[in-house]
Amino acid sequence: MAGSDLHAEWLSLLEISGPFLSLPVLDRAFPQGLDGVGAEVRRELRLTYSEWATSQRDPAIHQAWVRWVLRHVLLMPEAAIARPEGDLSRLAVAVPEQRETLAPDLVIVEPGRKHPRVLVLVTPPGQVLDRPPPGVRGKEPLTTRMMALLHGTGVRLGLVTNGEQWMLVDAPRGETTSFVTWPPPEIHITSHMKRERVK
Repeated sequence: MAGSDLHAEWLSLLEISGPFLSLPVLDRAFPQGLDGVGAEVRRELRLTYSEWATSQRDPAIHQAWVRWVLRHVLLMPEAAIARPEGDLSRLAVAVPEQRETLAPDLVIVEPGRKHPRVLVLVTPPGQVLDRPPPGVRGKEPLTTRMMALLHGTGVRLGLVTNGEQWMLVDAPRGETTSFVTWPPPEIHITSHMKRERVK
């Protein structure tokens, strides 16, 4: 299957809003197609996803699942995944009209520099990403809240997840904000495996 065909198949799994990803951009950035996923990662992903799916209401397992995806699927080094504390505690934005403060749950940093590259909001399982979270004063959906957090901190990229859905937010100041949402990594792996069986 040609790189462009693989890109088109991959894009069909995503929900995209805004000028974020397109077939010409992917063809230019990855002319040979996206890297495949190894059999060991696929096996671990199915097992880890299954464990999370049966115990997702346990906050520790929910957090562990999110960190596992960041580490093993999105390939973030352990040193790059930080909690918003110490120097990173400044990554909070007051919203006076709602009498609340927005802050990330995790931060992806440049290892060794602690410079924030991506802010991560981890919501409870089942939370719809384009709706307001329960128990908050404001009626803004998580997408708007992440946008406000990014603009307020000057960080361009954000990641919002409920463990099932994953949304990348690109919010360059003064430009259109884009969103791309994808289903659980397990679905992508299953799609990849089906494609390999067809070859």
